[in-house]
Amino acid sequence: MSFHPFILLFFVSAASAWAGSVTLSVEGAADYALKHNPTLAAARLRIDEARGRLHQAGRLSNPEVELELNRNIRAPEGAVGVALMQKFPLTARLRLEKAVSRAELAAAEAEVRDAERKLVAEVRTAVVRLLTIDGQQALRTKQFINSRDLAGFTRKRAESGEASVVDASLVDLEVLQLHTEVLQLEVERAALIGELRPMLGMTASDDPMIAGGLPPIRSLPARGANPAARPDFEAAQMTAEAARQGASLARAQKWEDLAVGFNVTEERSEDAPEGFERDTFVGLRFSLPLPLWNSNAGRIQEATAAAARAEKETEALALTIGAEAAAAREAMAALAKVVASLDSEVLPKASQVEEQLRAAYATGQTPLQEVLRARDRRLALELQRLAALRDYHLARVRHEAAVGKPRSTK
Repeated sequence: MSFHPFILLFFVSAASAWAGSVTLSVEGAADYALKHNPTLAAARLRIDEARGRLHQAGRLSNPEVELELNRNIRAPEGAVGVALMQKFPLTARLRLEKAVSRAELAAAEAEVRDAERKLVAEVRTAVVRLLTIDGQQALRTKQFINSRDLAGFTRKRAESGEASVVDASLVDLEVLQLHTEVLQLEVERAALIGELRPMLGMTASDDPMIAGGLPPIRSLPARGANPAARPDFEAAQMTAEAARQGASLARAQKWEDLAVGFNVTEERSEDAPEGFERDTFVGLRFSLPLPLWNSNAGRIQEATAAAARAEKETEALALTIGAEAAAAREAMAALAKVVASLDSEVLPKASQVEEQLRAAYATGQTPLQEVLRARDRRLALELQRLAALRDYHLARVRHEAAVGKPRSTK
């Protein structure tokens, strides 16, 4: 006794619902992932890290207190001195440190938005593939019902001597084959669900359910792409800005900080024959390290090269963005033509031929093999249309990710 695919899918769906299914729309899956993805939540903490570095940057060093004790080893004479020192930069080092940290914070924020962009594209890609499998299951199930009905019709004809037993066996074999294909699609669907769960931040016991189907083909997007709309391009720009400020900072660090302070010294000395006297001295002191042995030349060279590299990487990314958007749009245009041709000409003609052969077989004018062959051709064309529609939406996802299209909000 064979199981009806509808019964199989019913039990699978019921088990999923019992495990804790979450029903999401096509666009709602991306919004759900942005709220629950743990990797993205961890990435957002980088902003706090960068904000902490900005808060710390550009601060003066703490003042230093120096204590000096001097004692005459031959007489009861000595001196006690206290000095307070504060270092001040001779260059714009503090301002440049603040500028570097500010650019790094902006880059971190843009990198998190870029992680969101990539996550949305990954989720939408998985959703498109999942809906494609659902569509394939629907086609296979529909074909199963038709083949089962044909099997019953052929078996009756074989019993009455109007058809051969071989014809009935062929149809029964097709029914079994379609049943196996439905099971195989369920295996592929389970694997895809396993990939989708971590993106959505779900556990192994959760079962995401995507409502609806693949949307129809819409009008093609406009040509061209604005790199400034991409968060990774903004991150590259901010990284380049941080590198430029870093090069200026390296040049400013050639001169170390100037230390300025004042000191108070209490001295006890013997003034014969008057005896011991106490004298208090107040003075200023400063120190300036001279860049004789370390002029920071290597760090300056490294920072300058890093700034130039960051500029080139930003220019290369702009070219890549334009190429990605153009390639995705061209694929969308070509696949839209394929779907339109199948809908307007090929599929209607295939259905017409199949109906004609079914009618001819019913009257004994054509063999069963021709009916089965026509049905296989129509099914293959419907699967081809579904694959083309899937590839169109995958290209649409790539195009939206390439142009940095903002995600939908509820």
